[in-house]
Parts: sequence; structure tokens; C-alpha cells
Amino acid sequence: MALDSKREASDKYVEMVARPFSSLNPNFLSALSVVFAAAFAAAYLISGYVLYLAPVFVMISAFFDAIDGKVARMRNLASKRGDLVDHFLDRVSDILLSAGIGFSAFSHPAYAFLGLEGILLTSYMGTQSQALGIGRDYSGIVGRADRLLLIFIFSILQIVIPFSYTLYGVLITPSTVILLWFFIAGNFNAAQRFIRAYRKL
Repeated sequence: MALDSKREASDKYVEMVARPFSSLNPNFLSALSVVFAAAFAAAYLISGYVLYLAPVFVMISAFFDAIDGKVARMRNLASKRGDLVDHFLDRVSDILLSAGIGFSAFSHPAYAFLGLEGILLTSYMGTQSQALGIGRDYSGIVGRADRLLLIFIFSILQIVIPFSYTLYGVLITPSTVILLWFFIAGNFNAAQRFIRAYRKL
């Protein structure tokens, strides 16, 4: 999907929805994204009817994650310190989302670690390119926006068409499928970013 590549095209729409929140501190909006990521994790862990709230929580988390940077730029508050806070809280959200799914009744902790490894390695290679002075790399198929959308879709699938199979000892559910995808696609994406950065250097 590579939704991160559509940032410029969607910028005016993001500004439109961010405007009502422009009076709030961008770091506060980033923190709200983490709060709703934690709520998503709690919904998965509690399960039952509470699970129905999980797709709502992850979309709200994604919303605040999308507008925090825009609000910072609208208020001329964009800074390296703010960028640091944003990236740190994004990774906290990633951990909460993966742990919530992986440690739930629909998965296994091992999947949480696998999915998170792919996510963090992809994110690391994107920011490492920036640290080396060759620009932030948003390329690939499992950027943050892609991941949040996929988590939204698969959390709905877990509710609407739940299934559970064991294939050669491997538990297969909608929740394990998405974590395994993050592991496989994330490592592939990270390798692509590494090669691209290496060539630039």
C-alpha cells in the first residue's frame, strides 16, 4: 500500500482535519495517540465485547498520530526536540499495539516479538537514513500508516470472521496473520531501505 508515499497528496486534507485541534500542544496530541494505542491493547487483552472497541481505538490513535506533526507546523512549533518526542512515542505505540495483539487470547507472545522486530527494524532504517544525512526513508510496503490501517482491518476480521487453525504446530488467526506479515514484510522493507541508503552513501 505504501500510504506514507501519499503524504504530500493528502497534506491539505490532513490540515483540514487538524485545524480544529490547532490550539493543542503537538506533544499532547502525540501522547493521546499512545493513550489510544494502550486502549487498543487493553481491548484485545480483555477480549469479549470489549474487543469491538479495538478498531475504533486504533483509528483514533492513527488520527492523532497523523495530525500532531501538522499542528506543530501550523503553529510554527516544529523542532528537532518535537521530532524526537514524536518518534519515541510512535515506537511506544508500536510496542503497545503489537503486544496487545500478540499477548491476547487470539495469538501467542512469540508472534508479538516477531511482528515487533519487523516493525522496529523498518522504522530504524528509515530514521537511520535521516541520521546519516540522506533524508528520511518512508518507502516500502509496511510504513506506519500502512501498519495502522492493516491493524484496523485485521482487528475487524478478528471480530467478524474469527477463525483459528493450527498448521504444523503454527497457530493461525487473523491476529497472527497480521503479526507474521509485519515480520516478513518488515524485514524485506528494512533490507530495501538498507540497500537504498548504502547506495546513496
